Amino acid sequence: MDFWQRARAFAEEAAKKSQELTKEAAKKSQELTRGASKISDIVSETAKRSKEIAAEATKKADQIKVEALKRADQIKTLAEGISPQFPVSAISLIDSSYADPSSSDLEKFGVTDELREFVKGITLSTFQDFPMEDKPETADVPTVSNVRQDLTEWQARHATLVLSTVKEISRLRYDLCPRLMKEKKFWRIYFILVNSQVAP
Repeated sequence: MDFWQRARAFAEEAAKKSQELTKEAAKKSQELTRGASKISDIVSETAKRSKEIAAEATKKADQIKVEALKRADQIKTLAEGISPQFPVSAISLIDSSYADPSSSDLEKFGVTDELREFVKGITLSTFQDFPMEDKPETADVPTVSNVRQDLTEWQARHATLVLSTVKEISRLRYDLCPRLMKEKKFWRIYFILVNSQVAP
């Protein structure tokens, strides 16, 4: 009987221990579940915040892209507006009376429709391949307008009218002078080329 009492006491104690362990396990399980829930909440919050940051970054990148495109368009527009038919310094030096020449003025100085058509056909290589040597520049001949002062008065007026009415020759002059040839040589070649078209 003593054996049965000890066995019963042992069984009761084992049951009691089992209940305590079950309660402890349930408590730990709840704590773990709460901890897992907190971790899950943190992970969820982090993911949400990451998406918000990514959305903000994308929005900002799009704004920067749009701004960059606008600026590129503005620069392009400016560049197109600034590509003059002759250098800016030349524009500012042209006498205002030459800016809008009358048809009688054009005719008087040989700037006819035929001459304009002829001049439009002159190319960069026409000037570059023209058989003429550079003469030494004379230091006492200043350039105070968009044409050389060593031209005659008629030639200077003709040159100014041609530059203001035929953008092709103005562009050629801008491309050639002074990088590839001297101004004086440019006008000497020009007047040789158009000699049959104009007679001062």
